[in-house]
This record gives sequence, C-alpha cells and structure tokens, in this order.
Amino acid sequence: MTMESILQAADRLFQNRYIISIKKAFTITLPVIILGSIASLINNMPIDIVQAGLSTPVGQVIRAVNGAIWLGSTAIMAILIAWTLGYYLGNAYKLNGTLSALTSVSAYLTICVTTSDGGISLSRLGSSGLFGAILIAILVTELYHVFSNLKINISEDTAEEVQQMFAALFPVMLSVFCIALTNGIILMTSGKGIDEWIYTALSFLFSMANGGGLVGTLLLVFGIHIFWFFGIHGGNVIDSIMVSAFGENLIHNANLYALNHDAFDKQLDIISKGFLDTFIFMGGAGTSLCIIITVLIIARSQYMRSIAKMGGIFALFNMNEIVLFGFPVILNPILLIPFLLTPLTITFVSWSTMSFGLVARVVTEVHWAMPPLISGYLATGGHLSGSILQVINIIAGILIYLPFIRLMDRRVVQKEALKDDNTALLKNTLNTVIEKIHNSTGEVNEEISNFSIVLESIVGDLNDLSGQMQQQMQLMHTCDEYMRTIDTSVGNTDNSIKIVLQNMEKTSGLSMEGAQNMQQTMQKMEETFSSTQRTNELTSQLNLRCGQIEEILKSIKNISMQTTILSLNASVEAARAGIHRKGFSVVASSIKDLVATTAKSVSDIEGLLQGMIADTSDMIERSEVSLRQVETGRQQVIDTNRLFGEIVQNIHNIQA
Repeated sequence: MTMESILQAADRLFQNRYIISIKKAFTITLPVIILGSIASLINNMPIDIVQAGLSTPVGQVIRAVNGAIWLGSTAIMAILIAWTLGYYLGNAYKLNGTLSALTSVSAYLTICVTTSDGGISLSRLGSSGLFGAILIAILVTELYHVFSNLKINISEDTAEEVQQMFAALFPVMLSVFCIALTNGIILMTSGKGIDEWIYTALSFLFSMANGGGLVGTLLLVFGIHIFWFFGIHGGNVIDSIMVSAFGENLIHNANLYALNHDAFDKQLDIISKGFLDTFIFMGGAGTSLCIIITVLIIARSQYMRSIAKMGGIFALFNMNEIVLFGFPVILNPILLIPFLLTPLTITFVSWSTMSFGLVARVVTEVHWAMPPLISGYLATGGHLSGSILQVINIIAGILIYLPFIRLMDRRVVQKEALKDDNTALLKNTLNTVIEKIHNSTGEVNEEISNFSIVLESIVGDLNDLSGQMQQQMQLMHTCDEYMRTIDTSVGNTDNSIKIVLQNMEKTSGLSMEGAQNMQQTMQKMEETFSSTQRTNELTSQLNLRCGQIEEILKSIKNISMQTTILSLNASVEAARAGIHRKGFSVVASSIKDLVATTAKSVSDIEGLLQGMIADTSDMIERSEVSLRQVETGRQQVIDTNRLFGEIVQNIHNIQA
C-alpha cells in the first residue's frame, strides 16, 4: 500500500460528520478564545514593569477589563463549544441549526447541576467541562434528529417563525428531557452526574502521570495532542487533570531550590506543568515552532510560507492556533505522525537529560507565554543548559517534521497549479459561450429583419388587394344598374331594342373591363398567396432558431453547473485550509460571483427567448389563418372571373 493510498483512506476517514463539526466548532470560536488568552497573558505577564503598571489606578482598570474579557470568553468555553457544535452538527443533519444549538446548550446545563444545592457548577462552564460539552452536544443532536419527525403541523398562513417553533417543540423537549432524566438517575444512584463521571474517567485514564512518572507523562502528552489533532483544545480539556496529576511538583521544587540553590538536585521532580510548558510545548502544541521553521526552510508553497510567517509571531509566545488551523494541522493525515511523534520524542529526550544530570531541572514557575530560550534559562534557575536543551529539542523536531512537510508542500503546490489551470479553463469556456451567444443573437436579429421586410410587403399587397376589391364592387354595382335598365327597356316596347342594344354594348364593355380587372386581382392574389407562404416559412425558420438558442442555453446551464462544482471544490479546499487560507477563499468567492452572474444572464436570456417563442407561435397561427383567408379570397376571385366570362358570353349571344 502506497503512502498516497494511505493518505486518501485517511482523508475519507476524517470526512466524518462528527469530526468535521467539532473542527468547525473550535475554528469558529477561535477568535473569542484568542481574545481571552491575550487578556489572560496581559494580566499574568511575567515582566516586572508590566505588573507594576497594572498596579496603578489605570492599570487596575485594565486588569479588571481583562478579567471580564476572560470570564466572557475562556471561562465559558464549554458553553461556546456546546452551542457551535450543536449548530454545525444540526446543519449536517439538515436540521434548524439555531434550534439544535439552543438544545445542546440547554442539555449541557442540565448535567452541570451540583449534588449539594442543585445549582450550576460554574467550573464546568470552562475548559474543565469541554469534553462533557462535546459529548452532550453530539448525544442531544442525535436525539433531536431521531425525534425530528414528531412535528405539530399548523396552517401555512401562520408566520414562518411560529411554524418552526411548533415543528421543533416535541423534538427539543424530548431531547433535553432524555439527557436530564439520564443525568438525574445517574446522580441519584451514584452521587455523581454525567459531567463528573466524564471528568473522573479522564482523571483515571491519566492517573499514571501522578508523581511525575515518564510513562504517565508520555500518555498525558499523547492525549493532549490526540485531542488537538481532532480540533479539540487538548490543553484546556486536560488542564485540570494536569494540575491534579503533578500540581504540587513545581511547588516542591521551588521550596527545595530555595534551600540549597541546586537545580541539579536528584530530589527535585523532573515532570511538572512548567516542564511541559518550557520544553515540550515550544510554540504551542506539537512543538509548533518546529513546523514554522521547517516550512520557512524547505516549503515552496506561497500559502504555507505566508501562514508560517503570520503564525510565527504568535508562536514565539506559544500561541499556535493560526498554525494548527491555517495549514491546517488539524485533521491533516500527512502531519498526524510528526504531530504526535515530535512532542513524545522531546519529552523522552528532556526527561532523560535531566535524569542523567546533564540539564538543570525546572525550579521556577515561568508563564506559559514566555518565548523559548528565555523560558528555558529562567525555568532552570538561570542555567544555560535549559536553553541548550530547548535548541536540541527544536532541531530534533525539525528533523522529524522535515519529510512530512516536504510531502505536504508538494501536494499543496500541485493543488495551487491545478487551481490556476481550472481558472484558465473556466475563463476560456465562458468566453466560448459568450461568443456563441453573440453569434446566435446576430442570426436571430437577421431573421427578424427579414421577417419584418416580408410583413411590410404583405401589408402593401393586402392594401392593393383591398383597393382593387372596392373597384370590383363598384363595377358590379354599375353592371347591376345597366342590367335593370335593360330589363326595363325590353319590357316596354320593341322600339326600345335599339336602346337595349346600346346598353348591352356598354354592359359588354364594362364586363370586359371587369374581367380585365379580375385578371389583375387574381394576379395580386397569387402574389399575396406566395408572400404569405414565404412568411409562414420564415416564421418556421425563426422558431427553429429559437430552439437552437434554447439548446445553447442548456449548454450554458451545464457549464454553470460545472462552474458550481469548481466553486465547491475551491470552497472545500478553503475549508480544509482553514479560515486563514485567503487564496482559495478568494477564488471560491470569485467563482461563486461568476456563477451567480452567469445564472442571472441565462435566466434573462431564457425569459426573452420564451417570449420570442410565444410570439413566434402566435405569428405562425396568425399566418396560417391569413393563408387560409387568402386562399378563400383567391377562390372567390376565380369564381367571380368565371361569372364575368359567362355574362360577356350571354351578352354576345343576345347581340347575335
């Protein structure tokens, strides 16, 4: 099995809805968490001049503001995660995300009830309750999904918000009730609620670290980084457990060092929270400072280098969220092995060097945000061996990360090249479509112009025909008057025969003239009939052109769908890259705007085309009616011409 196939299998594994939702939840709350971390850093900055400034009246106000910020951010981290995880997991199930988030928070608060007074345990609202918040958010959303079919349907005329409220009434009530009932039963039978049992289980899992044992410490470090890899703030989840495991070790070291000032004393504990902060978490979880240095040394991807430069400033103060979520390291199968192996390796190296007395042990508490090298020097009581050990650990971490960063860089560079190729292909495709639209529009305009000319010709012919028909009517009227005169003359006397003959001659002349006019009318009718047939043919051609344009529009819609897929691919790459991958986000946004513009243009053209098709169909119907009317008129003219011929023949017979 090749490395590529392993990575593809890992990619599919990490597309699990729970893992993706957890990652999104921690990513979206990251700004609030960073704000709380900065506020805490300022209040606890291990610099005398800063602490002196915070002791002034103005500084006390700043300290109070920072404390309030911390209480409104980091101190309620479990509530924030319960909300955001419920929201994203609800969306994954096509549920109402807001209602799912509300249900998650409500359900989590029901398990935070203490055994003493029935109140809420505020300590469980922060990092110590984070794991419980994740578990409850997943469970209650699953229950919400199961109960989502139990809806109360009301009239569609009711406001949409009211409809959503009634639809979610039973699912929300039943979901929260199930969690609260389960927690109540466990609380009554064991004296501990769900949240306390979760904390107890985690404490037992990492209990081997108690007393500073190497195996337990390695297990603790492994657990922290497993949580981090899946997007969960491992330090916050296990922070309370670390304090419980070896919280007294650093106090013991400080007291003993104050007596003998010997940082190499074998009686000093090696493992402490200061040991992890100083020698393991350099740059943050996963020894992220090693990731940044490795990327800056070998990476060719401009995106990776920009993230490394941006995150490097924060990593100097051991804040690595930009690195973890920017590359990303979170849920990245390529970096899973070095992300776990590096801190485990340098934990063993640091423990071994201190055990053999090569490096001074941690005897002074140093703030976790103190930059590397300085922190190593201060934590060991001013011994350079602490800073040297940090340098050795950084070099070891770089060597471990090196092949994996190179592999990741190669894949990112390939994706960047593919993105450029897709953008060029999309541009060429759209240009081709636009050119086809222009050509088709020109052909349609030409057909419409020809059609207009033919219509004008038909109108002129019909006007001429109308005038000639009026002349024929006048001639027929005159002929009728002469025939009446003839009839009167014949009835009077034989002496009137001469007058009758004269009138018959006039009638014969008029009949001949009428016959000639009828011949001309027949000729005009034939021309009109031909023009009408031509109009019908042009109208059919125009309808055919409209059909061709409609086919082009279907092609445009298919291209729009392909463009949407490209946009989704760019969006997936942006999501996988995290919130700081601006390159993909800009491309995704540009493609989405282009798709929206193309879709609107297609919709406008389709509307115009439908109107043209309707008008053309109406014209075809009217042309067919006109054709039938012209044919009827043509037949009537033929009959009239035949009658005129019979009249002339009868007159000749009478004269003879």
